[in-house]
Amino acid sequence: MTTQITSPDLSLIQFKAELGSSEASSIFEIELHGNRYALKVFHDHGDPVFTKKGRDLNRFRNEAKAYNNLHSFDVCDSGLVPKYYGSIDRIDPSCHKPWLDSFLNDKFHPSAILLEYLAGSEPLNCVNYSKERLSKAMESLVQVHEALIVHNDLYPENILIVPGTPERVVVMDFDVAETFPTKELQDQAIGIHSPEPMQACKFEFEILKSLGKHLEEDQKEGLPPNTKFY
Repeated sequence: MTTQITSPDLSLIQFKAELGSSEASSIFEIELHGNRYALKVFHDHGDPVFTKKGRDLNRFRNEAKAYNNLHSFDVCDSGLVPKYYGSIDRIDPSCHKPWLDSFLNDKFHPSAILLEYLAGSEPLNCVNYSKERLSKAMESLVQVHEALIVHNDLYPENILIVPGTPERVVVMDFDVAETFPTKELQDQAIGIHSPEPMQACKFEFEILKSLGKHLEEDQKEGLPPNTKFY
């Protein structure tokens, strides 16, 4: 099982590149103790964090809970999701200028999770799509569900193709995922009662199948990547 890094010395983090950003978070390639990682840093504006039904809307907490389960269920070591190295509860952005400048005006200091850096990876799209890769994504999703997680954000950009021998297809981005303490609560939350993960989370598999159909159609038309939003 992957060893988590507890209480890392933040002064030793060397930022190398920004890999992506959104209103909710930014992802960076970093170096720590001579190793490369992906650091996902979350904005915290002090917004309401629970719905009336009690669903957690805090993206950092959602992602950390999901990866804790994925780590505990050994899914991270399967290669089907990124390896998880732990979380960081508050980073002073002023200590990491200019990389964290977009966090300086937030109400609270950001929190972060430390993940495997997937060198050379690219999101699933209509050019690199294949039925074999979609099948591997399905396999990844089975393991995610068996770790008592519903992903809730299955878009092509959250499925990465990672080169290597063998090639990996990795499901990522769990910041709107729901993580449950028991299988019974997971099934109850989505209104389905079945011991089979393929049935208990059937709706997410249907989403993947639909994505595959659209990507395959675009591939046959010879469209470039990201021509359409699914």
